[in-house]
Amino acid sequence: MTQDTSTVLLRIRQLAEPFIESLGLGLWGMEIIGGAGRPTLRLFLDGPQGVDVEHCAQVSRQLAVALEVEDLFPGAYNLEVSSPGLERRFFDISQLPPYIGRELDVTLNAPLGGRKRFKGAFTALDGRTLHMICEGAPVSFAWDDVARARLVHVFETPEESKARGRKTSKADKAAAAHTAEGTPEDLT
Repeated sequence: MTQDTSTVLLRIRQLAEPFIESLGLGLWGMEIIGGAGRPTLRLFLDGPQGVDVEHCAQVSRQLAVALEVEDLFPGAYNLEVSSPGLERRFFDISQLPPYIGRELDVTLNAPLGGRKRFKGAFTALDGRTLHMICEGAPVSFAWDDVARARLVHVFETPEESKARGRKTSKADKAAAAHTAEGTPEDLT
């Protein structure tokens, strides 16, 4: 990212965040893609209850007005506002801890061991170092060496879903039986 792009993104963050936060949401990340002809500004919003289309439309309308006043993009540009989605991209290392144990797809700035792309289980975060298991082998790299990282969402098979349902059902029945019987403290 160039210094000019960093400056523009910082200004956009300053314009967008107060309104986004007033909706009870957070700015997950943003990027500018495309060349000088017609760049695209993408904002990704997230919140405790998720993000809906109306949230995205509100932010888009508000930000479009602010961007016109600020004139940060000479000429035409595209504005896209969405949620980060199931296979969300990580923009900052602070976003990673809740996803330990999940699968990541990481692309490095420069090759490590002859390759730039790693896909596997995210096992730990040690300071600014990511630890993963890729193809059965442990691998680690500094966050500063990461060009792009995203979550890989793994959908359950119907069999896995049924098995999870059976386990939940058994646990619910056991909890209900325990409540019906009472505990020794309840009987005194």
